Amino acid sequence: MAVIGKIRERGKLLVILVGGALILFVLDALLSSRGSTGRNEALGEIAGKEVSAQEFSARVDQQVELYRQNGTTVDNNLQEQIRNSVWNDILRENTLKVQAEEAGFGTSISRDEFDDIRFGNNVLPDFKGNQNFTDPATGQVNKEQLRKYFKYIQENNPALYDMQKRTFVPQRIYAKYNALVKKSCFVNSAQLKDEWAAKNTKATFNFVAKRYDSEPDSLYPVSDEELRRYFDAHRSERKWRQKAARSFVYVRFPASPTQGDIEETRKELAQIKPELEAAKGAKADSALVMAYADTKNPKAAAYTPGTADQLNDSLIAHADTGTVVGPFRDGGSWKLVKVAELADVPEARVRHILFSTQGKTPDEEKAVKDRADSVLAVVKKDKSKFDAMVTKYSEDPGSKSNGGVYDWFDKARMVPEFTKASFDEKVGATTIAKTSYGYHIVEVLGQRTRKERRVLTVDRKVAPVQAMKDAWKAANEFSLKNPDSASFRKSAEEQGLPYTPVDELRADQRYVPGLQSADEVVRWVDHAQKGTKPSEPLTSDESYVVALLTGIREDGAPELKDVREAFTREARKEKKAEALMAKMSGKTDLNALASELGATVQSATDLPLTSSTLPGGYSDVPAVGQAFAIESGKTAGPLKGDMAVYTVSMTTLTPAGDMPENAEDRKALQDRVRNRAEGQAFNALKEAADVKDERSKFY
Repeated sequence: MAVIGKIRERGKLLVILVGGALILFVLDALLSSRGSTGRNEALGEIAGKEVSAQEFSARVDQQVELYRQNGTTVDNNLQEQIRNSVWNDILRENTLKVQAEEAGFGTSISRDEFDDIRFGNNVLPDFKGNQNFTDPATGQVNKEQLRKYFKYIQENNPALYDMQKRTFVPQRIYAKYNALVKKSCFVNSAQLKDEWAAKNTKATFNFVAKRYDSEPDSLYPVSDEELRRYFDAHRSERKWRQKAARSFVYVRFPASPTQGDIEETRKELAQIKPELEAAKGAKADSALVMAYADTKNPKAAAYTPGTADQLNDSLIAHADTGTVVGPFRDGGSWKLVKVAELADVPEARVRHILFSTQGKTPDEEKAVKDRADSVLAVVKKDKSKFDAMVTKYSEDPGSKSNGGVYDWFDKARMVPEFTKASFDEKVGATTIAKTSYGYHIVEVLGQRTRKERRVLTVDRKVAPVQAMKDAWKAANEFSLKNPDSASFRKSAEEQGLPYTPVDELRADQRYVPGLQSADEVVRWVDHAQKGTKPSEPLTSDESYVVALLTGIREDGAPELKDVREAFTREARKEKKAEALMAKMSGKTDLNALASELGATVQSATDLPLTSSTLPGGYSDVPAVGQAFAIESGKTAGPLKGDMAVYTVSMTTLTPAGDMPENAEDRKALQDRVRNRAEGQAFNALKEAADVKDERSKFY
């Protein structure tokens, strides 16, 4: 049960359970108790199937509730993370899950396989990589701790156990489907040859380049007719496809706590102090922390000296049990600290030799046990040989270089069998302990009891109450007096207020540059209509914001008004390219051309075909490709690139020739292809599903 206690003390039960990826399914009781209007509106669509806003909300609420039950404060950021997690779960259910079923993986797994991914040989990554289930002695996942943990859940929390099944089973099915996708990717001989040829085809050449940005934009005006012509020719290209988004501007009215706010918060904690002093017992103390503290940590935690200022740190360090120190200021908060207990914490110092049994058959394990017994007899007879035996036999990378020593640790750190050998035996005793990792020869080097001062903290952030009232008044006045974009900007500049334009806020975005806790702002922008007046004052952390919608962009091919600036740049670049190509046309003497253009002749030596850049800082793939099409001894140009116009004189073009046997690593290339396959497959499924995410209409 120690692992359960440890998990709860740290307040991270949900994270440990599923690594932030819980799938909590709809319960009828919740569906009928959340103030439903009776409508089941759609908050999106995946593969032609509507995503129920009611179901989505219920699943989010359940995850939020599970966080809260385990002492975690659910702020706006965490709430948004939960919504994104639930949305991604639903997205996988309607894409990956469907594909996996069609591929024959079904909808369930056997009990043996379910156990295997919890505490067997294929432990789920979120548990395998969790330090709470890692044995410090070996650095490996502690399967026995996991087994006991899941046994506890099954016996004491059936609802949570059922939820885990509904979560882990799809994860396993997705993993098998993705493994199938990866294994279907292979590299043939032709691909190997192409890879080798691209790396080994080399070119040495000289060139003159005239960059587009070296020409003043003013010399190349773009008329409305030219812009429209360029726009019509290129708007449907994939690179210009856009997602639905909105643009807006905002002015922020910050609020800082006044001296009155600071004093008011101190008084609030001073009024709480007698109640905290009078509370008796851990249960009463915890209830007060949960009721009054901003940081709701109901478990007494070890106090770290130096946490408070010098005076209060000294008071806490020397206080008797039950004493409450404070209120005292700590940054932007006031705190009360109660000394809950002075605990005696037993600690041990040992050295050990690990004989691993992981992955061994029963016969092999017996041989390991015999070897461990033999070495035990040697070190019992002559302890001076212990160091040599560690060097020769120990398979624990965490302690081998230190003579097998584990310095002072408490009973919660190691697996139970190792703990028993370290604490139940006397100093100097040498015994053997069998754990899930193998056989440990353990010598107890020392034992002691350490005093640990454990405290509870009631903290309260100083809120700028009066300043927020003043900020609201100023923001409201600004909103009413500046109904259009021209007056909005002018007034902000005249008052010295920060005026911030946001060019793109997509429907799936909740972050606004320059703002904290921007949910109200995002919600207003997502619901605002064209031509609407500025917003009322919107809260954003300790400030108010007034926002003004400036544009709405639809999904798909862009409208000219949305990309006017970008397309003007591209159209101007086209005009520059045409002018420079005309100026450089027919000129093959690089030195004369360089002199005429005010440029220099540059050289590329043994440039591989795989290169994306040219010497001189030209990141220009089209130019590299065109250069490699020039024969040795020939000059070609002008060549139009992404950054400049080039004239190239090829000195030597050296083909790769025939690939020697085993010159290219097939496995390395295949691994690269497979590592990309899972993400590419999921992205393809999402694109094919024509996902419509309209959560912004609801949140």
